[in-house]
Amino acid sequence: MKRLILIVTVCLFVAIPLAVTNHASAHELLPKNVIQYIKDNPEASEEQIKDYIDKNAPEISGRVKDQQDVIEIVNQDTSFTDNALDFMKLGVQHILGGIDHILFVLSFLLVFVSIKEVLKYTGTFTIAHSITLILASTGVLTLNPRLVEPVIALSIAVVAITTVFLPKKSFLGSPRAKLLIIFSFGLFHGLGFAGLLKEIQVPPDKFLASLVSFNIGIELGQLLIVAVALPFIYLLRNKNWYPKLIKVTAVVIASIAIFWMFQRIFQ
Repeated sequence: MKRLILIVTVCLFVAIPLAVTNHASAHELLPKNVIQYIKDNPEASEEQIKDYIDKNAPEISGRVKDQQDVIEIVNQDTSFTDNALDFMKLGVQHILGGIDHILFVLSFLLVFVSIKEVLKYTGTFTIAHSITLILASTGVLTLNPRLVEPVIALSIAVVAITTVFLPKKSFLGSPRAKLLIIFSFGLFHGLGFAGLLKEIQVPPDKFLASLVSFNIGIELGQLLIVAVALPFIYLLRNKNWYPKLIKVTAVVIASIAIFWMFQRIFQ
């Protein structure tokens, strides 16, 4: 229980400030299309750049309120520390903003196990998605998102069902099998995480640091999910109605995930 309290305290202290920070940081993570527009149109005025951002990058247009904002964003030379913090914040916000990644983590927590086992599961997920995040971000491995995204959705359903409905003594319900399942699907989640980095401008001279910082942010977000959910699961695990609750929860999660899978296949 002391370990659980320590995890909760550390994650809340570190990850929440990164997740809720909304003000513009020293280094703005610009979408690649904005960077390309600026490169292709060196004579464009600040007003023209702002208009382009409003129309083609609405996700950042709220941060660009006037011409001075455009000048600051375009001309800033970010420091190593600012860049690392920005990508760390981006990682935290990305996993907390992705309901599919949240449900995947929650799915292997539904049946309470020891803190040691939880750390094994999260560590396995970390190793798996870190591998493919690095490979995809460096261009070594490329898979079509039309394959990756449906598999991510499928992973949620598989983990939810195997965690709750299969006994530990069965082949797919055993701890080793669960680790293998989490690792295998974690590889696809890493490809999903890498997809975001392809949409923004990663500073070439700080590429490795940006990648590591982004991955650290993902881990902080993941641990925050665990830190928030695990105490409730721990406290409720011995209630008579809890087994029925997690079965219903697993079915609901799996149903949503299967819907997402077919939606992503045929979109």
